[in-house]
Amino acid sequence: MLTFAYILPLATIKMKKTSFIILTLAILFSCNDRTNKAVAKDITESEKGVFDSTYYKQLETAFIKKDTTILNELFDNWHSLSKVKNNNTDQITSTIENIFNEVYHPFDLEKYGWLARPHYSKYQYAILSSLIRFKIIENFALLKQDGEFDMYSMDLDTISPFYPNPDVGTAKILYDIEPYKTSMQLFLSQKSYQKSFFLDSTNFINTPMSNDWKEYQTTPEILGILINNQMDSALVDLRLISTGVRINLYKKLDKWEMQEVKELWIE
Repeated sequence: MLTFAYILPLATIKMKKTSFIILTLAILFSCNDRTNKAVAKDITESEKGVFDSTYYKQLETAFIKKDTTILNELFDNWHSLSKVKNNNTDQITSTIENIFNEVYHPFDLEKYGWLARPHYSKYQYAILSSLIRFKIIENFALLKQDGEFDMYSMDLDTISPFYPNPDVGTAKILYDIEPYKTSMQLFLSQKSYQKSFFLDSTNFINTPMSNDWKEYQTTPEILGILINNQMDSALVDLRLISTGVRINLYKKLDKWEMQEVKELWIE
């Protein structure tokens, strides 16, 4: 049976900071076409292969003109690229993906013991991180008994790229991948609140609250996953809006189930 509990703050968490936008790209978009060609010579081949300014320019144009038709085209292309992504099929990756899918409910907050938010059904897309932090723990029982640890600051392993496929209702999944990742970062680097509000108010994405309004990945943010050696018990810490949440899971009949949800801290 799923139980809910509240615990006084156990740990502090660093606010997620938006990736620093490299100077070369900033110059690239502020100059005219002739200058663009000159600057482009200084960009490495790998950078040129990763980034396509088309989508950044579409975001800017859509914002200036308040044109959702342009947004529809951009997000549809983004979704088309995302839906063909697949994870590796090794045991650890498959286990992590199954756990992620069980705890990630961006539009169904009742899963965490919160009140329902019916208006969340309006959002068309969910943007998921393409990276996940995890650790296989030997003395898992002792760790759970202690409970006094901050998963965000732990030295965890990483799977990247990571492409989970959780149930997000009628919304479509987008992965935080290039060239859309850099396009979104550049787009939100100026007039951040106005642009974040534009993406939210047009029902494309539920932009998370933040100090600088430059975040765009759909909450909850999965901070880390800890699993026992037998891979039948797990702990997941996540940031839900401005609240830290810890979830206990157990594997029963080859299916992961949430057993307990605890609130850890409030920012």
